[in-house]
Amino acid sequence: MFNRILWTLTAVAGLIVAGCDSPQRVTVDARYETLPRGQQRDAARAERLNDQAVDAIDAGELDRAEQLLKDALTADVTFGPAHNNLGSVYLEQQRYYLAAWEFEYAIRLMPASPEPKNNLGLVFEAVGKTDAAIEQFNAAAQLAPDDPVYLGNEARARLRAGQRGPEVRHLLQDVVMKDERPEWRQWARERLAIMPTNNNAGPTDD
Repeated sequence: MFNRILWTLTAVAGLIVAGCDSPQRVTVDARYETLPRGQQRDAARAERLNDQAVDAIDAGELDRAEQLLKDALTADVTFGPAHNNLGSVYLEQQRYYLAAWEFEYAIRLMPASPEPKNNLGLVFEAVGKTDAAIEQFNAAAQLAPDDPVYLGNEARARLRAGQRGPEVRHLLQDVVMKDERPEWRQWARERLAIMPTNNNAGPTDD
């Protein structure tokens, strides 16, 4: 017999409510089954279901991926990659409260992994919480300083915040040198070309 639980998103939800000056309690219906207390978790099953969910995500089958990931977390609620991938499904569906909670859970389970931090940054960026997004992108970049995805995301968020200093220039230069995505290299070159020569912030980037 499974136990049904209701996860409650509080601190992160308060941060991502647009226009809120202080955190608010928000209850989010994020139910999935978990094993009864004391019953052995099945990490191998969780991993298999997570792998199937990744294939479903790649195929654009988000509803199927969501169910597979919930089944994976039924088998082992401490399997961090499933939380991260479920958050990615919710992010794609613009279900930001649920996405943020899953990424927060993944961060707690996988503190050395940059991916859930970057993903949480994407949630904050999507809801206009740019400073919080920068913090998460920077945390991801600190863990993987040569990964151009995290560097590019941090650069974009800093530009949107109106930052135009040496730190942003350095991030853009790293994107030009390290990123294999042509569109991102071109984007970084264009931003570098219009960067001011002093440290004064220019207009907010679109």
